[in-house]
Amino acid sequence: MKDGTIHHSFLSGAGVRLHVAQAGQTGCGSPVLLLHGFPDHWRLWESTMLALAGQHHVMAPDLRGINLSEKPLSVADYAIDHLVDDVLALIDHLGGRCALVGHDWGGMLAWVVAARHPAKVSCLAIFNAPHPCVFAQQLRSNPAQRAASEYVQRLCSPGAVEHLSQNHYSALWSVRADGKHQDELNPTRTSCELAWSQPGALDAAINWYRAVNFDAALRLDARAVPDLGAASGHIAMRTLVVWGERDGSFPVECLDELPQWVPQLTLRRVPDGGHWLLHDQPERVMPWLAEFLTEPS
Repeated sequence: MKDGTIHHSFLSGAGVRLHVAQAGQTGCGSPVLLLHGFPDHWRLWESTMLALAGQHHVMAPDLRGINLSEKPLSVADYAIDHLVDDVLALIDHLGGRCALVGHDWGGMLAWVVAARHPAKVSCLAIFNAPHPCVFAQQLRSNPAQRAASEYVQRLCSPGAVEHLSQNHYSALWSVRADGKHQDELNPTRTSCELAWSQPGALDAAINWYRAVNFDAALRLDARAVPDLGAASGHIAMRTLVVWGERDGSFPVECLDELPQWVPQLTLRRVPDGGHWLLHDQPERVMPWLAEFLTEPS
């Protein structure tokens, strides 16, 4: 692969066919695996891939059920164990060990992979995704987090796919806009709507939430919390966390207990940033990621 060119192919995950985008050169720096969240797809990372391609082999998949990747029908097929196995299969394609980077759901998944399989992850970078053990505690004890997570009940309710599809996906755009005017999102609008319109894609995306039973956790006033399968939860490798403090989904209190789980933590706060830093302020956060990835592990 040549620098500055993104190539597309399909690889096998844990029994599913995954679409992946790749850039950079094999053997050039440590490989980097980029995991998107909801409601994004691989293209969240396009500018990141091009920025890193000169020094790294970079891969960004459409995760299970999303965009061009295979979409199993059963909710059970989206259990955390299957998602982790998909990531492990991709890491094996990259040589068996890589830097792991994630945002939102991709960040949650990255935390779990790093906790369960530290030998597979050289370093970890997270954008606005709470550590699963911290998130569980926040759901139990923080009314602000429970209120911020109430959207999951609507997302998992009957008719949600139809609602999200109405008016050219206006509900999804309101999530992604994060206060930005719609005209500012036009460059990525066509790509996102094509991804959301893939047969079964929205139902599959919601299955990620159904499979961890967020809805039950909220209905039971957080006495039951999502099982994100984070094993002991301790993170052994160098970890960068970049956090927009105006995140409407995850209050800033999600950072309070992080050092006890992540001894080698580098924390970058963005007081005027929200959940979508990678969309809204790439020029601010990309240098932090690039510098972190070049440091020795």
